[in-house]
Amino acid sequence: MSARRATRVFNAIVLSIGAVALTILIYRMGVDGLRTVFGRVGWWFAVVALIDLAAMGCDAFSIHGFLRAQVPGVDYLPVFAAQASGLAINRLTPGSTLGEPAKVTMLVHRVPHDAAVSAVLMFNLATLFSGIAVIAIGVPVTLLLVDLPPRLELAVWIATGVLIVVAVGLAILVRRGAIGTLIGVAASVRVISAARATRWRAKIAVIDGQIRALRGARRGVLGAVASRVLNSAGTIVMLHAAELPVTPALVVAMLSVGILVTWMADIIPLGLGLADTGNYALYGALGLAAKAGLDFTMINRARTVVIAAIGLVVMAIAHLVGPRDAAAHS
Repeated sequence: MSARRATRVFNAIVLSIGAVALTILIYRMGVDGLRTVFGRVGWWFAVVALIDLAAMGCDAFSIHGFLRAQVPGVDYLPVFAAQASGLAINRLTPGSTLGEPAKVTMLVHRVPHDAAVSAVLMFNLATLFSGIAVIAIGVPVTLLLVDLPPRLELAVWIATGVLIVVAVGLAILVRRGAIGTLIGVAASVRVISAARATRWRAKIAVIDGQIRALRGARRGVLGAVASRVLNSAGTIVMLHAAELPVTPALVVAMLSVGILVTWMADIIPLGLGLADTGNYALYGALGLAAKAGLDFTMINRARTVVIAAIGLVVMAIAHLVGPRDAAAHS
């Protein structure tokens, strides 16, 4: 099987997984539940959808910036299609990781494999670091404004500390050559043989070099930060649409502790259960009706349905048209 055909088969499988996961999510929410959410939020949901589309565009702008520094003249639209598709898959699958190889396999029809991998990895690093920065700043402010239950406060501090340690560790890995270092660790604990580690290091040396150089970082970081700002704006609009009091304490809490809840919820399929519990506790601690946390979680799931549906449609179109279009340009 050729490499091009293999990537098409992989993307078809991932698209099918995404479609099944979206169907399950809609089934778990129920058609009546979705109708209730859309009816309650009204036209504000269209505003949130437009904000989310703009955020996707900024994500693609970030990846395009990292790519353009390596492959001048690369088109923006295929990058947008790859990002929208990968985002949809990430929102629908545990760990938010399956969408990343999907992005790469969609991009390799246009750019070299090393460039696609390094650009996606650099974008993920920029997104992660910007999110951790928001949490590191917002969590202390939240805890100054809000009296959380002792156990919840301890959990928030521990999670924030872990994220900061992870950020420092990733920064060190990037300087040393992230993928090469991980391969070295795998070889040292005999997960892989020394000979295989040597071969793999040779294959990924270019990718590690590109990540270490951070070419296109200015445009890439700008896009990631702009996307974070837009996502935050979408969350604030959702709070307003849900008729919740948009107070400084609530906004800061949702944009810091709320991100922690979302990231932890990504560990399990569709965030079912953990997101509900986390937001229920958070809203109760904020002095609001704890049920408001459940309502917000439902609205956020409806937001996921819309984002995922858009991304899957884009992915289906790209799967049918993209490779032929890429071949016409080659």
